Amino acid sequence: MKTNQFIVYLVLVFFSFFNVQAQCNIVDTITVCDMTTIDKDGDGIFDGIINLYDEYNALPGTIAPISLSSGTWYDPNFNFALDEATGDLYLWDLDNASRSVNDYEFQFIDTSSSCPNGVVLTVNLILGPFEGKPLPPVGVNDANITVCEAVLSSFDLFQVFESQPSPHENGIWTFIGNLGDPSNFISLSQDGTFEAKIPYVPGGDLIEFDVFEFTYTVPGILPCSPQKVSNFKVEVIRDVFSGSPSTFEICETDVLDGLWDGDIDLRDDRFLAGEDIEGTWSASGDVTNQISGPLDSTINLREVFDYLKLNTPKYGCREFKYKYKVEARSTLTDCSDRESEVIFRFYEPIKPFQQSQPLDICLDGTQPAGINLYNQITFTTENGELYDYPENISCTDWSFVSGPNDNDIRVAVDSGIIDLTNLTRADAGSYVFRYTVSSSCNNCLSGGTSACRGQSANIIVNINTNLYAGEDTLGLQFCETDPVVAAPLDLFSLLTTNGVDGPVYNGPMGAWTDSNTGMIIANPIAYSIPTINDQQYFDFTYTTITSSGCLDRANLTFTVFEAYQSGTSNTIDVCDNSSPFSLISQLTGTPNTNGIWSGPNGFSSLEANVVFDPMTSEAGVYTYTVPDNINASGTTMCSGNQATLTVTLHQSPNAGVGGSYAVCQSDLQINLIDYLDQSADLGGTFSDLNATGALTNNSLAVSQLSQGTYNFQYEIQGHTSCALSTSVLSITIEEVDVPTTTNQTFCAIDGAIINDLVAMGGVDFNWYDTATSTIPLSHGTKLIDGEDYYVSALNHNNCESPRVSMAVTILPADHVDCNSCFKDGVSANGDNENDEFDLCGLPITFPNFEISIFNRYGVVVYKGNKNTPLFKGDSNVSLTLGKKLPSGIYFYVFDPRDGVTKSLQGNFYLSR
Repeated sequence: MKTNQFIVYLVLVFFSFFNVQAQCNIVDTITVCDMTTIDKDGDGIFDGIINLYDEYNALPGTIAPISLSSGTWYDPNFNFALDEATGDLYLWDLDNASRSVNDYEFQFIDTSSSCPNGVVLTVNLILGPFEGKPLPPVGVNDANITVCEAVLSSFDLFQVFESQPSPHENGIWTFIGNLGDPSNFISLSQDGTFEAKIPYVPGGDLIEFDVFEFTYTVPGILPCSPQKVSNFKVEVIRDVFSGSPSTFEICETDVLDGLWDGDIDLRDDRFLAGEDIEGTWSASGDVTNQISGPLDSTINLREVFDYLKLNTPKYGCREFKYKYKVEARSTLTDCSDRESEVIFRFYEPIKPFQQSQPLDICLDGTQPAGINLYNQITFTTENGELYDYPENISCTDWSFVSGPNDNDIRVAVDSGIIDLTNLTRADAGSYVFRYTVSSSCNNCLSGGTSACRGQSANIIVNINTNLYAGEDTLGLQFCETDPVVAAPLDLFSLLTTNGVDGPVYNGPMGAWTDSNTGMIIANPIAYSIPTINDQQYFDFTYTTITSSGCLDRANLTFTVFEAYQSGTSNTIDVCDNSSPFSLISQLTGTPNTNGIWSGPNGFSSLEANVVFDPMTSEAGVYTYTVPDNINASGTTMCSGNQATLTVTLHQSPNAGVGGSYAVCQSDLQINLIDYLDQSADLGGTFSDLNATGALTNNSLAVSQLSQGTYNFQYEIQGHTSCALSTSVLSITIEEVDVPTTTNQTFCAIDGAIINDLVAMGGVDFNWYDTATSTIPLSHGTKLIDGEDYYVSALNHNNCESPRVSMAVTILPADHVDCNSCFKDGVSANGDNENDEFDLCGLPITFPNFEISIFNRYGVVVYKGNKNTPLFKGDSNVSLTLGKKLPSGIYFYVFDPRDGVTKSLQGNFYLSR
């Protein structure tokens, strides 16, 4: 054997040694070209079921280095045709024929094996095309199926085929031609639907139809047929059409004006358009017998209306229908009879109505209890028929048009009833109301409209009021505390009445005058009693006058005595840091200043203005007393009184001074108590000033907040007499946006580590092996093929964003997309350029690797691993240890030693 041949032989033997080690993911192919001939159970009935165990074991030349007894079959593409428990594969449930070898891939998984993901075996199924079996042709046109034109929108060509098995769905539909005019065919979609239009032949006695021919072509791949084709025909029968009918809304006035005189032909397109001419006519509800027979389409609407008006003068609305029916020519279920109705509706107009003359009302003792405005309307009477339109139905309505702006009338008119007992203080004048009857009062359809117009009429009511001023009321005496003169005083409330003319008028037509000054009182219902010093006499005159000059007058006099007020007793709580205050200012009411004070431990003062200083004064009960006020006859008009003021002192609280703090959103949750300064009293509460909803008691869920500054107020009350002590914590949330990244692919020769992963949108990034890991992976961590990694972004304060997942794919070292790492030459001349045989990142990817270098005679001159220096042209084996190797071609074998990846081999040239 020649030397070169021996070297090749040696290398091949070496490679073969490493190749036989791989016992995982053995790949084989099963071919089924005609699934319709498969009969798994051998009962003579084709079922399209194969068993993957049997098929794999029956492959020609199959060697079974693995056991298929301890695992299970798995369909990674989820075609839902595999029984994983038994290995039965239902071919008829696979939708498409194979277009490539690995369209249908099935794996045998044994989780007890050392294979990656447990994949021991992969079987690719090549499934031949099945074009389907059309239904048997019938009829003279040999059509495989017949349908009505009306169902084409819900019909697809798959319905032409038998269902067991159905044709593969990855075929192509092709229109071949049709029996009739080519323009009858409109379009064909690749979802199996098509459009066609069968022309109408007027007066014909045959069924209009056309037959359309199609092919369905299912492609395949070798070794099966490259395609299979089905030819079939679809017969489409035209549906009859009864036309597009119209509905006419006709107001009676249009008929009386002669717009509908004369005969009309219902076949005119104004009434019925596009109908087949073979139909028949009939009418419902037309007692005038306008339709004399099935072929009669002529009517006279004036005759119909005249008959209606003669027999039903007050008809409101009446509908007349004329039906056109075309019988189906085919017995197919979907080819049914068609009917259309031409409808005429006559509407009676709303007859006019009015008020004969305005209604005059005087609001005095003879006034009526109320007015029914409906009774003021006079309705039209024709030929003995009263055309009245009752109120309180949906098509009638009352409305207020004009008049003095009185809300009581506006509300009352909604029902058409004015209750005069509520209007004794109403403004006099002319009130206009409107009664409206809409056209919908005469209507054929609920909620519909009428072809006629509605009617309305105004109802006028003139109201004339008597302005009663009350009776003279003289010599009244009051203590200023009496409720009747308490401010604001209503002067009307002091006037007496005769019990006949009703309450005293209070409105713009009346005026109060102060007889002492001659001044007119601007607001008599809220007259302010001036400050009373001992006593004061008042004299007023009230005058009313109507627009017609009616006058009424009453005189009112009274004296008011001052009630010396001590105020009312009060209990107050005072904070020890409050400002000094006057004791009399703490009494409720309006105490006079002519009283005296007494207090705890013998305290007394003849002055009303006693100052209490919380820093020096004594807490306790203080009493204030004022004298009686007596009139000229010696009668006590206002009694003196006394009030007590109980003072209790309390210590003030401290909420601290607050501050501003920054936290990361990734901190998840903080306790705001930890941010209070040391001077703050504990036991207070926090409030969420920005209503974030993230605060629960003292705990703030910062993970729920977006980036920004949020204010939280700490409040501690102490006793309610003390001011609420508050401080504000400003918490700035630093939110980090989610980074952007993608699934990333590396070659095994790259030796990819965490530091090689790429993400955007952060100052720095943390990488994790799970979504919930708490410790980031170190930058030098080796990347693993098929693993998911999770990345979060960090900002300048090391705040962390939520995590985003990505997947890493490590391509084999010999993958077509990976460039070879190994150099084709080494120049071991000490110039620091290409001085060593570089292994790139392979030692990181395969830490257990071994590399052997052979000279051209197949002798090993170098062995290396992760602990060995790189090859620099020197031998490191025992026989030639340290020997500088001569220039020439050398061969290398890189063994990953991971149990999966094949060895890499090649050669390079060593130069010196």
